[in-house]
Amino acid sequence: MTTDASKTIVSAEEKKRIRWIVFSVAFAVFMVRLDSYIVVISLPTLARYFQVGTNEASWVILSYLLVMTGATLIIGKLVDRVGLKKIFVWGYGLFTLGSLLCGLAPTIYLLDAARCVQGAGGAMMITSGMASIPHYLPKNIAGWAFGICSLANSLGIMVGAPLGGLITGFLSWHWIFLINVPVGILAIVIVKRKLPADQKRPSVAEGQTFDASGSILSFIGLTALVFALSRGNDEGWQSGLILAAFAVAATCLLAFYFRERSARDPILNLKIFHNRDFSFAILTTLVALMLLAGGNFLIPFYLELIKGLGPEHVGALVMIYSVVYMPIGPVAGRLSDRINPRSLCTIAMFLAFLSCLVFTMTLPLPGLFPAVLYLVLLAISYALFFPANNHLVMALAPEESQGSASAIYTNTMNVGMVLGVCLFEGAFSQALPKGLSTMSLNPEAIHPYLASVVGAFQFAFIVGAFFSLLAFFLSFYSGRHSAAVHIKQ
Repeated sequence: MTTDASKTIVSAEEKKRIRWIVFSVAFAVFMVRLDSYIVVISLPTLARYFQVGTNEASWVILSYLLVMTGATLIIGKLVDRVGLKKIFVWGYGLFTLGSLLCGLAPTIYLLDAARCVQGAGGAMMITSGMASIPHYLPKNIAGWAFGICSLANSLGIMVGAPLGGLITGFLSWHWIFLINVPVGILAIVIVKRKLPADQKRPSVAEGQTFDASGSILSFIGLTALVFALSRGNDEGWQSGLILAAFAVAATCLLAFYFRERSARDPILNLKIFHNRDFSFAILTTLVALMLLAGGNFLIPFYLELIKGLGPEHVGALVMIYSVVYMPIGPVAGRLSDRINPRSLCTIAMFLAFLSCLVFTMTLPLPGLFPAVLYLVLLAISYALFFPANNHLVMALAPEESQGSASAIYTNTMNVGMVLGVCLFEGAFSQALPKGLSTMSLNPEAIHPYLASVVGAFQFAFIVGAFFSLLAFFLSFYSGRHSAAVHIKQ
């Protein structure tokens, strides 16, 4: 009886510990995604407060994204070398400090600098957090945990912009950052108490110093790449600034590749890509994010220009995606614990292909049904895809490289989202009739060219359908050469 009782007590304690770990990781994902979007509605207020233009104000968003992307690979290496819990706690601490500095910033330039601090903390939270799930949790519930994190990610994106607007309207812009301070302190206490201590890391071999040159090259290369992709439309793709950024990115990333091949303890062990299944899963992530981000960028233009909806109605309609997504994500995560997540990813991308194809054929029809159907099908697709894909990527990565795998996954998502916006915007712009540009579109200007503009939307989503079909084939081949992901777990 005593033995049984002790087993029951241990089991109950273990369940409680698991819940706290999943909550800590999901909350980290929520906070990082929330702060990516919380300043969107507040940008005009910030521009007026600091007496700057919209271009300068946009750096409040861009600085956060650039540092988070540039730092992620370095953080992934630190996770593998220093320990998950340490990086997780430090990440929460740095993010909280950055939030405090943001709220107290007296100039726009100091606000941008504080957002860089926030971005570095966010990179530490996301990378160490996602690596914590396969590290700390039993393998048979990893999919469920990734489903919860996927829900937190969606919730952060959905409530970020409106919450920022409400806080700015009822309090002030300072509080969209200061609200993170008490919450962050509480989160640090929980993480320190509930996460198991890091296991002793193997001692570093003689001459195996930290790869400083690789760190610098990866940071500059990735930052320059994301800057060029995100600013290309505004600055002009052939402008000197953008061409220089692409040149810096190409040079640094190529040098980074050769550096990592020869480094004794590289920031990114390129051997991880020798696993074809892992590489296919990462490519699937990239292509899938291109479709999601590109479609989300273009759908508001369709609703405003073709359907004549105001911004407030567009916002309400687009929320259909998040409302459908949220209840399905955790269920899909549980499902990926029971069947091979590769199968779920493949089904999800085929459904995404159908959603683009159906929308392409129905978008000229009157009414809102085509857009609603597209958003519902897309939400189901990605609610199935994200938990299973995250589960698959981390399951295919070597145990000693979980931090690096998490960093690769996070960076792939960031780059895929930026590429997707560029792809859809480029396809749409190229299909517009002469005399129209995306900078001057409004219902009055497009009225004489309505059929052609509808055709431009159709062309963009045909391109999206092609990429979703590509993601379908990539997901079909990811995990195909392994005995089985579940056996590996």
